[in-house]
Amino acid sequence: MSKPTDSIWKRINVSWAFVTNLCGSVPSDPNVVQKWIDARKPAAKPPQGKSIEEIQEEVVATLAEPEAEFSRLVFQRMQGVCCVRMATIRAHIKDCASVLSSLYIGKISGEKSFAVRMKNAIYYPPEVYWVPILKADGTPAMQHDGTKDTFVHTFQGNSLKQFEFITDARIDFQLLLLGNAVKMADLHRIFEYGGVHGYAGERGAGEGRYTFTMKEADE
Repeated sequence: MSKPTDSIWKRINVSWAFVTNLCGSVPSDPNVVQKWIDARKPAAKPPQGKSIEEIQEEVVATLAEPEAEFSRLVFQRMQGVCCVRMATIRAHIKDCASVLSSLYIGKISGEKSFAVRMKNAIYYPPEVYWVPILKADGTPAMQHDGTKDTFVHTFQGNSLKQFEFITDARIDFQLLLLGNAVKMADLHRIFEYGGVHGYAGERGAGEGRYTFTMKEADE
């Protein structure tokens, strides 16, 4: 039996150029990692998904040795390069699509909402897990550019938070769009909103904002 020659997926190359700092958001203290993971875990484990213990081991293994006595929010590192997980990029896309769907686009009776279409029709290549963070000239970011301290107001009082940041960062990645369910204009809207909303840590302070380019990948 012959296989179909046309793929159901359309590959799109995307590049984000950050106009404000890209900030680390993973706790550097292994003792804090478990609570951090618990707060973000889904209600149900997805098929073939990693267990909480496996995720914890992965996070701890990708952290640099802490340089301070207190925990800071850092970048994960693979082979010495600062990086982000592709799953966090997809989560960002889903969050942006959800906001646009409810507050901007709305829903046509009898049709799938914008958020549902984007959630089920935008994925990333299964062979990609880590995405290296690049500098503006395209070289890998081997180190963060600095750290910043901020005060956090909680019910227990004020506390100090420190996070790593990288200036003039860039991220290049590829997305898979399902057939004609997602148009380039849809993706443009998501990134137009996401570039202002921000990606990764310290979004509330205006960090993680980006401009973007995208085009269909060459066959």
